[in-house]
Amino acid sequence: MGSHHLKNPQDIDKHAENFFYAYKQGINFFETGDTYGNNCSELILGAAIKEMKKHKKPFYIMSKTHAGDSKTFRKNLENSLKNLGISCIDSFTCLWGVKSFEEWRGAKNYGAIREMEKAREEGLIKHITFSSHLQNKELIEMIGEYKFDYSLQGFNIINSKYRLKGIMKTHEKDIGTIAMNPLATGDLLLYEDIFNAIRIKEDQTLVQAAYAYILSFPFIDSVLGTFNSKDEINEAIKTLYQEPYSAKERSEQEGKLKERINQVDLERKIEVGKALRQRPHILREEVADLFGVYPLSV
Repeated sequence: MGSHHLKNPQDIDKHAENFFYAYKQGINFFETGDTYGNNCSELILGAAIKEMKKHKKPFYIMSKTHAGDSKTFRKNLENSLKNLGISCIDSFTCLWGVKSFEEWRGAKNYGAIREMEKAREEGLIKHITFSSHLQNKELIEMIGEYKFDYSLQGFNIINSKYRLKGIMKTHEKDIGTIAMNPLATGDLLLYEDIFNAIRIKEDQTLVQAAYAYILSFPFIDSVLGTFNSKDEINEAIKTLYQEPYSAKERSEQEGKLKERINQVDLERKIEVGKALRQRPHILREEVADLFGVYPLSV
């Protein structure tokens, strides 16, 4: 469960209650960042962790920082551990939202990996990880240079074509993969008139269809969503109790979406394409390919 797009994050008690509710329903991976939610996200999760500790079920925490220098990385790590109320975290990475191979190479040369390795040696973090929005070639190159433990990858029905081979390679290298942005940060719901096409089962909502699409790939270990209410948590979790999509059904989703897009006029395609590519995790060429429009028009 993520925490990047929480509504009114200053309401710490309400969101902490939702995180703890998610934990009781079986969700056990929680992701945050040191600046998420107007700096409230870690405090929210910390309040929930206080309750989780009273129970036997395990839970796993990932947080992130944009600081790569030794002094600031250590300061932010210690502050995050304090906010979360823990002495050791499963993952605390400064490889946050890597969007190009050049970004990775620059971070590596700057010493990002070294800082995480030092923290692991001291028992402050357990795993060396990264989050990214890389496409196939660059992701394959990045994981070819370092054996990470697991990663958080932007992946959904909009950009899967451009990221599939890279994520398959992480699986081959025994690097765990958690897919994030399953709803394209909620944009699938904003353009429901188009994306409802992926609902190939009448008893599924668009949210559930989007999650089912991702979970149908055998090399994706889990999927990360952000929820602002117990109803949203319940809606997503229900997907886990439904029959998993087959490769044929996943292909049907892709085909139905393409059919629907072909029915949309050019002006609308460009309008939606422009809106989608404003997100940092959706690239211009991914949107242009999906909608079949001139790349520079979006």
